[in-house]
Amino acid sequence: MATPTLVKPETKNEAPQQELTGLRARMDEVHNPGLYVGAGLGIASGFLAGEPLLLTTAGASSIAAGWAALGLLPGPWRWLPGQGEPWEWMCRSSRRGYRRKVRRMRHRLSRDHSCSPAVGSDGLLVPVVGIADGWRQRDDRAALVRAATTEAHRVRCRSLRTAWAKALPDWESGWWRKYTPTEMALRAGPLAAIPAIGFVELPWWGRVAVLTVSTGWGVKVWHRPTPAAADTASPMGADWYVARWSEWIACERGPLPDSKLTSIDLDSDRLTAIIVSTTAKPALGVDQDSISIAFGVPPRAVNVYRPDDMAANRAKLTVRLKALTKRVGDGLPDVWEEFNPYEGSELYGVEPTDTGRKFTILLPRKGTPVTAVQPRVIAQALDMPGEEAVSRLHLRALDSRRIEVNEMSSNPLQDGVPLDLDALVMDADGYVTVGLDIYGRPVRWRLMIPNAGKSGLSGTPGMSAVHSFASGTTGAGKTSLEEALLIAQAVNGFVSWVADGKGGVGYASWTDDLDWLVKSPLGFALMAQGASAVGKYRFAVQMRMQWRDADGDLETGRSFFVPGEPFAPMAVTFDEFNEMAKEGSRDQNAAAVLKGVSHLGRQTRAAGIGARAHVQLPNLDAIGSNADANAVRDMLQSGNIALFRTARADVDTMSLGSRTPEFRLEPIPETFPNGSGTGGLCYVADGASQYTQSRVMYHHNAAKVFRTLPRTTLTDGEADAAGIAYLRRDEYRHMDASEEEAFLTDLIKSGKKSPAAVVIDMKPTVPAAIEAADVEDDDLDELVPPTRSQLVWHAVDGGARRNKQIAEVTDLKPSNVAGATARLERLGKLAQIDRDWHTAERLGA
Repeated sequence: MATPTLVKPETKNEAPQQELTGLRARMDEVHNPGLYVGAGLGIASGFLAGEPLLLTTAGASSIAAGWAALGLLPGPWRWLPGQGEPWEWMCRSSRRGYRRKVRRMRHRLSRDHSCSPAVGSDGLLVPVVGIADGWRQRDDRAALVRAATTEAHRVRCRSLRTAWAKALPDWESGWWRKYTPTEMALRAGPLAAIPAIGFVELPWWGRVAVLTVSTGWGVKVWHRPTPAAADTASPMGADWYVARWSEWIACERGPLPDSKLTSIDLDSDRLTAIIVSTTAKPALGVDQDSISIAFGVPPRAVNVYRPDDMAANRAKLTVRLKALTKRVGDGLPDVWEEFNPYEGSELYGVEPTDTGRKFTILLPRKGTPVTAVQPRVIAQALDMPGEEAVSRLHLRALDSRRIEVNEMSSNPLQDGVPLDLDALVMDADGYVTVGLDIYGRPVRWRLMIPNAGKSGLSGTPGMSAVHSFASGTTGAGKTSLEEALLIAQAVNGFVSWVADGKGGVGYASWTDDLDWLVKSPLGFALMAQGASAVGKYRFAVQMRMQWRDADGDLETGRSFFVPGEPFAPMAVTFDEFNEMAKEGSRDQNAAAVLKGVSHLGRQTRAAGIGARAHVQLPNLDAIGSNADANAVRDMLQSGNIALFRTARADVDTMSLGSRTPEFRLEPIPETFPNGSGTGGLCYVADGASQYTQSRVMYHHNAAKVFRTLPRTTLTDGEADAAGIAYLRRDEYRHMDASEEEAFLTDLIKSGKKSPAAVVIDMKPTVPAAIEAADVEDDDLDELVPPTRSQLVWHAVDGGARRNKQIAEVTDLKPSNVAGATARLERLGKLAQIDRDWHTAERLGA
């Protein structure tokens, strides 16, 4: 495709210069390097003699000859715009090697490649067809070869032309044109002649004349070309830009096919328009370089962006048409003033930091709000280099008009944040520190909210629980956050319940340490109902308790929670909550899960019980639209929020309501620039709608740290209120999700509690097993094995290792199998190794 060019008068290529006179003109000539070159040649011819003079003359003559050859002969150094296409010169070259190549090609093209028949064994002619005969016998083969050769020359020429145009200051100047022999004799001749004059005996005034002539020659010849200057006014109208857009951008193979420009506003300074995409491609898909090529302007003069209220098939385009005089190195405030994307805004306070630099943007009193400022627009306006320029910018709203922008060449969080137990101690406001943000400040996570003016009889202030919400893809770091919070809860005396939607895989090493861990959908529902029941029990007890107000007066009937009087704070975690409670789920327990969590979120904060939900799909609308779903959404939006590895489009559809991020969050990559993973990197809400990039604490074996801390559990009354699934939790603690589901189903159908007393041990040792509901033999001193125990022991001795396998062999219910194996283990007849049962001693021994 031929590129149209505009023919401009030569006077436009030269910037008007003020004529210098007097002493200024003489001083300006002193700065000409040709003055010193010419003077040096004149002095050398007058003061050198012998071999030094001979070597100087020979060297100068060689340089003059090479200079003349470059100016007279055509060659690759003349492959410049305006000097003819290089491939034309290559095709007309008089080199013998090239002529030989052309002759051989013509000979091969004119050769007859028809198939010559061969004589077969029977004497008949047999046609012979070669592998390449299909190509050689094409009628248009010669034309195709010539077209391919010509195109190869054109491509080579285009790359050379581009390199020359970028490397030279002004390729249209007299430096690069072809000179006549007379011109080259006048230009390069004195370079060889002046040193040779030194062999001729001349009087002193002759030497002075030679010095004068050589100096004048140097000043005259050494003439720098004037740098090209862009036109200050655009001679093209709006129709020209529309035509160029259609030819370069909206063409079939362009970056945005079938697109168009609308609402064009053109003046001598800039062009503004709306890009409209008529296909499935977004309007932001066209890059700056393509528009720069189409309109003939530098890439940094092009700005393409999309406001928040504009559809994806549209984008705003701004092109600077005047001479671009400011660069990033000239000072960010000056560049911002020239390429200001937000009319009336101001950039100030540029300061270097340990990781880069920071500056502040002051917005006008009217017009652009702080929520409209986007990192991509700032990076384009300041022409920040690099593909990761947008991800290096971090915005923080200081007030209603000021935004602090931090440009960080390296992320300070890439080295990770180690676990610190001291930071996990809850302060008086109910906060714990779970990591660091990108500015080096501690990331605070709220576990409790103080109730001002209300306290228990011991003086402990009343507090309410806080709900939390975290979203992110698999491997983004949600489990790291949960592990840090579980340790923080153990440090501060919380009861920790966890419902693992991954079937127990996510918390496999925590099985023996958590107060209650469930893995099945039915376990989810029972845990939610149990937490709600514990809350009701606490309310019933608190209503009969006394408390003190801010004046120290004693009141009866407590409507708030006081840690340790008499109950411990409690947190219930629902991992993969979206899958367990989403609308339309095939699991029959989804509605029960949603209803239980809804009640938990609405009524148990004053009982010191908080809920925490982790989801992978960050869209809370998926959980439904009934009253329970709406209550859960309100609950999750009211407290702590952490967004892990979340794309911008996901945040837009997350249904966060008033907690929707003010600034558009850039996607978190899978790795840092140094190659390390970004696990644990997230955006944490500050209590409102501003999110800061942060990284949570991490320990390679958090469960081991958790075991060193005191384990808090429920009181006897709370345990009874939580239900039989909680009382008998140790019986199915090591089952997988399907086994747990079957066990809990049978447990609910039986509706019986264990006759043995429930012992809640505060130490992190293995608790005593609880007997099955229908085991009739309670004498533990002497073994009188019932028939059920004999069946289970012989099944294990025969090779059955898991409760499910034992139930299939013995035709017993899973609950009966669990009770029998627990009883035999207490008696030393069975031993469990890695969740597999093995016989330890024979029956009757």
